[in-house]
Amino acid sequence: MDTRYVKEFLTFAEEMNYSAAAKKLYITRPTLTDHLRELEEELGCELVGKCQGKAVLTPAGRHFIQTGSRLLDTVQAIADEYRGFADNVLTVTVAQTNLPWIETILYRARHAIQERYPEKCIDIETVTGPFSTSEALLDGTNDIVIAGYKSYVPQEERVELALGVQGFKLCTEEIKLLMTQDNPLFNKPSIAACDLDGAVFMLPPDIYRGYLRDGVDERFLEQGARITLRTMDFSDHFEYFVYDFQDMLGIVPTTLISRFGIDERKECRAFSLADMKLNTDFYALFSDAFVASENGALLACEMKRLAEASLAEML
Repeated sequence: MDTRYVKEFLTFAEEMNYSAAAKKLYITRPTLTDHLRELEEELGCELVGKCQGKAVLTPAGRHFIQTGSRLLDTVQAIADEYRGFADNVLTVTVAQTNLPWIETILYRARHAIQERYPEKCIDIETVTGPFSTSEALLDGTNDIVIAGYKSYVPQEERVELALGVQGFKLCTEEIKLLMTQDNPLFNKPSIAACDLDGAVFMLPPDIYRGYLRDGVDERFLEQGARITLRTMDFSDHFEYFVYDFQDMLGIVPTTLISRFGIDERKECRAFSLADMKLNTDFYALFSDAFVASENGALLACEMKRLAEASLAEML
């Protein structure tokens, strides 16, 4: 039912004159009569009749004054409720490959905000695929991404964030190397960087770009190993960790070892180099547009507060 027609009927019922009601409603008289006829057809009864050449309300029309008024009041209350609801709802899109580094902090931040502001509702949606890039923020693929920088890269040498992107440090984590049983080094008790001379690293696309940016191959060269970095279009972490590396190497952040059962898989080995650590500083990144919204700013600020508190505890 078109509530405009209900409002027009109630205005007509006040005026009991088509021309006066149409003028008050800023519509033409023929439009008003057409709308009232459509309302009557939908209700299946006559609301307006005639008596001695004048328009009068039928018994159904007189009753509909109360019904129509209640209907408009209900519709207005619903509109007011959902306008307020929209101001208090935030849906955050995160790539599944980002989640291992932000699950806890997202949960804690959302919980803290909803304790302070019970009317707030923060929903988390996930998308599959490796979208840990600034481009994923700027084109709207994600609202939050996690970017990693090798911890040995000085702050002043790190690539500046793209225009329109901001963020803060979440944590530092060791990245272990991954091999499968076909690798000739699989059973070697201790592996040094120089043992990987000539090795090929197969990486997810976003990690591949980060390794090029941070000069990981140059770091290995300093240790006497020439390595080659390669990538494929892996759709997600699951596809990556079931890939047949053969004699190539992969990488696995410490948090993902147990998550994907790598420590339980006899054909896999996650290991650290005896003489070279691959620690990565992870940052949570947001677009300026996301943080400019009230709810986005609340979430980003709370996540930053929790991250800073966690980093302070580690010192």
